[in-house]
Amino acid sequence: MRVRRRLLSLSLILVVAVGSGCANAARTDPASAAEVAAIETTLQTARDALVAGDVPGFMKEWTDSGLQDVFYESGNAFVGNTGYYLAAKQYRLGAATSAPVVLGDSAAVVAPLYFRLVGPVRKFSLVKQGGIWVIDGAELASTQVTDTTAIGVAFKESSIRFETTAPINGDIALQVRNPTARTHQLNILTAPPDQDVVAFFEDPESAPPVPEGRSMPEGFDFVGGVVGIEPGMTVTVLMYDVLPPGRYVLFCNEEDNAGGGPHSMRGEYLEFTIR
Repeated sequence: MRVRRRLLSLSLILVVAVGSGCANAARTDPASAAEVAAIETTLQTARDALVAGDVPGFMKEWTDSGLQDVFYESGNAFVGNTGYYLAAKQYRLGAATSAPVVLGDSAAVVAPLYFRLVGPVRKFSLVKQGGIWVIDGAELASTQVTDTTAIGVAFKESSIRFETTAPINGDIALQVRNPTARTHQLNILTAPPDQDVVAFFEDPESAPPVPEGRSMPEGFDFVGGVVGIEPGMTVTVLMYDVLPPGRYVLFCNEEDNAGGGPHSMRGEYLEFTIR
């Protein structure tokens, strides 16, 4: 079982990361108000393109370096690979929750870009090119969650653990912390109630067969996730909708540097049930 890096890009709640003095100036200067409207138009156009499955329309709102930074490919590679998932409408861009702040020809916003049901929050950078605002990159970020139950999750050296005692229902957001010295991923999988999860991750040879045309055994489904959680980083992971009842597994698919397979094979997985 491998989850391809480009599938996990994404998820964002657009919030700005700029000093308060600049923020005040952006709110009072009429020219800055016009720039804010132009930036919001760029984001809305990108959002509409995802809803329509319009790959060229989505790419027009990005620089090549921005696509490479967030999706790990640009140009023809993006069209042929990530573009398949965009055309299938598996990505969604979250709506802005506050107005962008502009600093000259650059701006910064935070938002969730969802793949399937999972949306890691990112701080996005935008630049103005030829008088048009385009998205130029992003980095994983955290934000305060107020309208859902925040569940703390932490990576250990060879495990994943919950840091929150709150009941886990379907209306959750994950606050994912990486205090280790290694890079991790956090992916979410549904699992059938009768499957031995320990054997599935730690002894792949004993896992059920994968039916033709599928990437996982019957009863399993990849819900979404996030890659590139660097040491010391905290990332907010939002859900696009309330997770339906079922058995879920959080797992790390990052490859071991020593060539020993993904981290999940040595115990980096954690299951939970939503009733």
